[in-house]
Amino acid sequence: MAKIEPGMESMLDMYFFETNSLLEQLDEILLRTEQANAFESEDIKEIFRIMHTIKGSSAMMGFENLSVLAHKAEDMFFVIRENPDVITDVSFVYDLVFQVSDSYKTQLEAIQNNENGEYEQMNFDELINKLLKARDHLANEANGESASSGGDKPAAAAGGESAAAAAPTEKGKVTVRVFFEEGCQMENLRAFLLINTIREECSFLEFYPADVETNAETSKEIVEHGFLITFSEEDNRDYILKLIETALNVQSYEVLSNEEAANPTKTSISEEVPKAELPPEPVAVKTEKPAPAPAPTPAPAANKPAASADSSVEKAQAAVANAQSGAQKQNLISVNLAKLDALHDIVGEIITTESMVISNPDLEGLELESFNKAARDLRKLTSELQDTVMSIRMVPLAGVFQKMNRIVRDMRKKLGKEVDFVIEGENTEVDKSIVDNLQDPLMHLVRNCMDHGIEENSKDRVLAGKPEKGTIKLTAQNASGEVVITVSDDGAGIDPDKIMAKARRMGILTKPENEYTEKEIQNLILLPGFSTNEQVTEFSGRGVGMDVVKANIEKCGGAIIVDSKKGVGTNFIIKIPLTLAIIDGMEITVGDLVFTVPISTIRESFKVESGQIVSDTSGNEMIMIRGVCYPILRMHEKFAIETEVTNLEDGILLLVETDNKSVCIFADRLIGEQQVVVKPFPTYLSRYNIKGEGLSGCTIMGDGSISLIIDTNTLIG
Repeated sequence: MAKIEPGMESMLDMYFFETNSLLEQLDEILLRTEQANAFESEDIKEIFRIMHTIKGSSAMMGFENLSVLAHKAEDMFFVIRENPDVITDVSFVYDLVFQVSDSYKTQLEAIQNNENGEYEQMNFDELINKLLKARDHLANEANGESASSGGDKPAAAAGGESAAAAAPTEKGKVTVRVFFEEGCQMENLRAFLLINTIREECSFLEFYPADVETNAETSKEIVEHGFLITFSEEDNRDYILKLIETALNVQSYEVLSNEEAANPTKTSISEEVPKAELPPEPVAVKTEKPAPAPAPTPAPAANKPAASADSSVEKAQAAVANAQSGAQKQNLISVNLAKLDALHDIVGEIITTESMVISNPDLEGLELESFNKAARDLRKLTSELQDTVMSIRMVPLAGVFQKMNRIVRDMRKKLGKEVDFVIEGENTEVDKSIVDNLQDPLMHLVRNCMDHGIEENSKDRVLAGKPEKGTIKLTAQNASGEVVITVSDDGAGIDPDKIMAKARRMGILTKPENEYTEKEIQNLILLPGFSTNEQVTEFSGRGVGMDVVKANIEKCGGAIIVDSKKGVGTNFIIKIPLTLAIIDGMEITVGDLVFTVPISTIRESFKVESGQIVSDTSGNEMIMIRGVCYPILRMHEKFAIETEVTNLEDGILLLVETDNKSVCIFADRLIGEQQVVVKPFPTYLSRYNIKGEGLSGCTIMGDGSISLIIDTNTLIG
């Protein structure tokens, strides 16, 4: 067992965030270039930079096996970068780098799930040997030009030339002194990562101290005197300065005169280059790097504005002035999701408390004009606060959607099926907690489309009048307060006879076969243990998957619909709410109890008129609305509630619809629309199947009473 080095725990979250982001970026580049069957020069450089950055950050964290693995992948791409012509038929390179990416992710997951700082260290020897052979093979193809290089360029020159040959005259140099954020630790490796960031943009590059990668003692010198970087004036000065300014953990920098640059160890921190005031605790920051080309040309700001220790007003003014000048770093703060959850809970409590104050029964009958005005202003502010907090938690589906590219790519190769994968609506945003629960369901559905949906033989598709190459589509769109995600294929579709035969053998039919509709037959595939594959394969046949999909989607408060036509294709339609924590609800009373029905499921509410009530063949109550019959669900009977309102004409009906199913809920009366904070049921009630009876949670009313929230999907089902 390996152990996380002492003192590194506080930096783990930032390391995981940055490394996973880089690995996702790596996968995206590989998938795009493999599909285009061409490596652009910028793609090669970007992959090299990614592996170089991962190598350095892993070494800084003490993850030696990961650092070595990234270093060997970097070696291979060093050969490719220096000799792009070697990329003629190197499909094995893609497989190798994908293996590197997968191995990294597996090891990162093991480290994240560590106990007491200990984790199982993976052995990458076999993969490293493959990388070394690939490097040598590529070097040999390049006539031996890079066969023995396989490493970093010399620190003194980034363009492949010696420092003496590439060095410009003193007047042709630009020297920059960089200071890192106070207390960021390991300044030497941060300096090394900074050099890696700007290396590709410099025809000539020197830095001091020169041994930052290998000598940890240089950290003290960097803290005291700064880190010096020298590049040629012929390079894009403004762009390089912008890269330095926006680099991770850079606090301030200054461009030195030739005299100062000539005496690097004697110049201490200048009074003219004050360090920006740091927050009380370190925060993890993700920086938006400028695109390499075309290079922007903003006016460089050598010094970041000073933050006064005496006046918060001066601090604010300095920040505003800095932002207006365009010199401030464009940063995104990476915040632990638990903190956002806590903030969200507090906002929920504020909304509840506000409702309790405004609805206080002691205020009834009082003329309080000033209070009512203040209450309206408070409601407006809390509403804006809630919208802001909700927007912070909203993230696009692009991250999850793009990961499906990799699944299709791997299965395309293993199954030998030609498939186009189409993504639409990936910028649709949902709550972060929902996104985290969507990856597994989408993975199962995409794999199902690849394995079961798309035909084994392309000739069968041609005979059926379809294109030889199959298509799988993953789309998302907003629709009336919820997100609709569709996974579809143009394959063979679901065979109802085959599904029914399998269900008959499994003994899972609950009614006579002739009473099953085609849609009910299709939805049998969502039952636990159901699989039409007779043989277990790498991708299916174990009877798990679709039931997990259904369970995970329902955990998100959503529903899944199967819509298929034999010989045409299959659609899996997922409907999920934008967020789970705060909903708009309609409050109704049944006896002495108050229920909240999500407004997104309500189609209309109305009073019953004589002549609308009919009965089906089993004697169940139905109501005719515009020529369509809907069943009636009496809430007082469903939950055994005593009430005096039992005549349908005396109460109110709400037509609710979910998952293509509709019912009319009968209640005593409507209270009105209310924004409510969803609270889970207490744990001691978990012994009862409350959610199975159609209740998803509860909320606190303005008067302090409890309202039960209806789960219309379960209630109707």
